[in-house]
Amino acid sequence: MRGLWLSIQIVGLLLLSTLACSDRLPSEPVQAGAEGTVGLEAVTVSVSRPRRPATRAVAPSATATPQLQGRWGGDHIGLNIESNDAAVEFDCAAGSIDGPFLTDSSGRFALLGSWWFTPPVVWEGWQPEKRPARYSGVVKDGTMTLTVILLDEDQFLGSFTLVFNQTPLIVRCL
Repeated sequence: MRGLWLSIQIVGLLLLSTLACSDRLPSEPVQAGAEGTVGLEAVTVSVSRPRRPATRAVAPSATATPQLQGRWGGDHIGLNIESNDAAVEFDCAAGSIDGPFLTDSSGRFALLGSWWFTPPVVWEGWQPEKRPARYSGVVKDGTMTLTVILLDEDQFLGSFTLVFNQTPLIVRCL
């Protein structure tokens, strides 16, 4: 009799632990023969892995690192970094970085934006033909190395060195 009572307790514990780890409600019927079920005489116990909540993407609410915000200048390029975007000036072109200027712990960055040609004379109503671009590089000790690549043709536009709070040396197109 004692062995029977011990068996009933073990089956009860198995049943309770299975229900605690199940993704079913205790009142839902158990389907015999379903995948992952185990038959124990008159009791059918469903064995399943507990479900984890789905991973949820959260939109970044970051802004550019305050130390990077401001004017950067170099030969044939100027960069103005604000909290949520950046504007780029070249001799005969311009561009934008469409989001915060964020770097990793080593100062590296790879940011998406656009690039467009700017004619020497801009007429009223002119709209640039913007092309997708990647601005990548590294920032270290107040100096930035910036590489620009047009994404639609995988075209390398150049690599530039900029210094924080330096006036850009831009030569306008004629």
